[in-house]
Amino acid sequence: LQQQQQQQQQHRQRQSPRHRRASAAATAAAAAGGGAPGAARLKDQLDAGGDQFNAAIASLRVPGTVRRLSFDALGCRAVQLALDGVDRWTAAELAGDLRGCVADVVVSPHGNYVVQKIIKVLTPHEVPFIVEELSQAGHELVSHEYGCRIFCRLLEHAAGEASVARLVDQVLLHTDSLLMHNFGHHVVECALEHGLPHQRRSIVATLRSDLRGLARSRSAAFVVEKAFLYGGAEERQTLVDELVAAPPSELAQLARMQFGSIVVRAALRQPGPLSERVREHLMNPAAQKELSSTRQGRRLVDEHRLWRGTAIGAPAAGA
Repeated sequence: LQQQQQQQQQHRQRQSPRHRRASAAATAAAAAGGGAPGAARLKDQLDAGGDQFNAAIASLRVPGTVRRLSFDALGCRAVQLALDGVDRWTAAELAGDLRGCVADVVVSPHGNYVVQKIIKVLTPHEVPFIVEELSQAGHELVSHEYGCRIFCRLLEHAAGEASVARLVDQVLLHTDSLLMHNFGHHVVECALEHGLPHQRRSIVATLRSDLRGLARSRSAAFVVEKAFLYGGAEERQTLVDELVAAPPSELAQLARMQFGSIVVRAALRQPGPLSERVREHLMNPAAQKELSSTRQGRRLVDEHRLWRGTAIGAPAAGA
């Protein structure tokens, strides 16, 4: 118990002041709700449908009810059920009860699911306060365990909306730190997959600035892998250029590392000349010596047939 208390204290110390205030507000809201009285009854009514469903929606329309339930484990499920089952106008009305406390709800282990559901069933135009309050909260939420999910949902469902594009542009000003963050890197990956072309170019430019260094980081390596997967032809070309700018032995050192190998494998999966340039580099005698020194390196050699004497362009094993 003492060890658990110490871990909780250390976690609170690592949180930013905004996150500490938001977490405290979420806890207080849940406590004030007394375990969200009536949540089980509301959920049963929503599941039953018909008149009982309508009665539950009438209860949820009472100001403060959606807000209170969103901080509760069972209550948040009832709110999500309601949002799924009503028309868009009613969904926007229910969502409006969170106006003014979006940042607090986002960092709640229960409330974040409500915000995710709102993003899935409504457009930013229908609930503009969501993006407005996220923008006002600053980039800290992007690196939050639950906050990163909200930004990912926005990118998946509304990346082309002007307000969301501006918010993502604001977030990507901090790409260099997000790349190395346990939670923030998920948002950068999502921007590579669903974001606008100029956002992908911005991310790739940041990756190029220290590609081989970033490839040694677990979080950043996954981002580079996504850049190879979702980047345009020119962007992928620049990443390969950066990799093969290193001496063969240095690229091989990267390839035999746990996370560096993720990046090198992604490069080797590229079509035609791109992968061939990487293969040629790794089949250099100095590179082969490095690769043979670790199990990770030897596995890479076998998977991609990087034996000396193998013709450049030969397919990888299982290809």
